[in-house]
Amino acid sequence: MKLDALYISDYAAVNLDAFKATGAVHSVFRTSLNVMLDGFLLHMGSAEAPLSCLGITVAEQGASALVNLVEPGDRAMARNGVLRLYGRGDVVEIDLISAPIRCLSVPMATVAPEGETDILVCRELSELSLPARIGLPWDERAARSLAGLARLSAACRAAWDAGRMGAPVPRVRIDAAFRGAGSSIEHLLGRGLGLTPSGDDVLCGFGCGLCYLWRHGALGCDAWGGYTSMLLDVLPGKTTAVSEAYLRAMCAGYANEDYIELLTSIEKGRTEEISGRLETILSMGHTSGADGLLGFGAAFGYINM
Repeated sequence: MKLDALYISDYAAVNLDAFKATGAVHSVFRTSLNVMLDGFLLHMGSAEAPLSCLGITVAEQGASALVNLVEPGDRAMARNGVLRLYGRGDVVEIDLISAPIRCLSVPMATVAPEGETDILVCRELSELSLPARIGLPWDERAARSLAGLARLSAACRAAWDAGRMGAPVPRVRIDAAFRGAGSSIEHLLGRGLGLTPSGDDVLCGFGCGLCYLWRHGALGCDAWGGYTSMLLDVLPGKTTAVSEAYLRAMCAGYANEDYIELLTSIEKGRTEEISGRLETILSMGHTSGADGLLGFGAAFGYINM
């Protein structure tokens, strides 16, 4: 069976050597699958779903046929831009090299978001009742961990406001915020069930929001660099291979297509689109959408409204 990749993410295109890579099918789901190729986890999904920063999309019918042909452990090989999966009774060939590349790099805020934007994002999130929908118990420890992340973003806002007024940057507050975020990472990393534990989804969503708001070179305080450094220092061996792949992509400044579309709506001030964008993310996975949005919201000041 031959399939064409409709799109490939720029992160996957850069990290996957499509001319010479070997591996195996890692995991298979209802409409998508993961393939591990020389240490890079490639996600293959239907064009009906948002493009993963780790992957490619194929036509919906092709994705349905694909998940019925292969199972975990089946051999995979990429040569000269063609990925071959050696499934049950058939070899699937997927053209990677001619697929259009889609940019899934997280944009950086060009101006500080107005208070109204933060309030709107938080209000929309509060209406989704996220704490009751995440994959972790919403207890005191979870609330403290989310608050620890939110304080890091808040400290960046305070630093930016101080710098704009010519006042000294509140370094003590920033250092305390980093310590709090470190404790949050320690508690959340690898916590929960599934191929992407809920705690990791929270960290990933928060990193996406933090990257947009406070990545170095955008608005000043380099909270992004500090956060990703802390996370990468403790990441190896602490969670699943799939979750680690997504966290590493986030630390490199990438996110799935649905988050990119949400941030684009925020950046361009298209506030009427935000509710629909949030609903799209919320529908992803069993609880992954809610988990990720809870973390994303913490970057904008949402904790549990």
